[in-house]
Amino acid sequence: YDFQKSPDGHDCLEKTYYFTKYAGIFGAVFSFYEAALFSKPTTVYGTLARFGRFTLPFAGMGFVFGSSVCVLAHLRKKNDVPNHVIAGALAGSIWGFKYNSVRIGHTWGLFFAILAGYIKFFEMNKIPMLNRAPEWITQNRPNLHWGIKLYDDPGRPDEA
Repeated sequence: YDFQKSPDGHDCLEKTYYFTKYAGIFGAVFSFYEAALFSKPTTVYGTLARFGRFTLPFAGMGFVFGSSVCVLAHLRKKNDVPNHVIAGALAGSIWGFKYNSVRIGHTWGLFFAILAGYIKFFEMNKIPMLNRAPEWITQNRPNLHWGIKLYDDPGRPDEA
């Protein structure tokens, strides 16, 4: 799902699901490495607790970001960078709630606000990011399309 295809305030459920799903997956992978390399729990309960320690806040960040972008777009009636900056700050504040620390919440909120603002700015102005080639390069060269397609989704038209 390409969340940049539709403006902010449209396809809200799909966008929120997208951010929640991929942030939760990132949190699960992060939890796996954290448990395997650092905390090394010895029981099944300890392992599951370590997974929940990071997976749930990351999924919460995705949910807060996706839903707040949608709410802000409906309130402000605009599709622009401040929606993503505010949503990034709200998503980063999840870490402040997790650790019960205003300093941590502000730090991560500022980090994610800047990150989300830059990504939205780059997308709005058609500036290619590090992982994407400009469209004029890839339009006639399908081998340069770097999207990962694991299976053909029957619910979607063919993207070839």
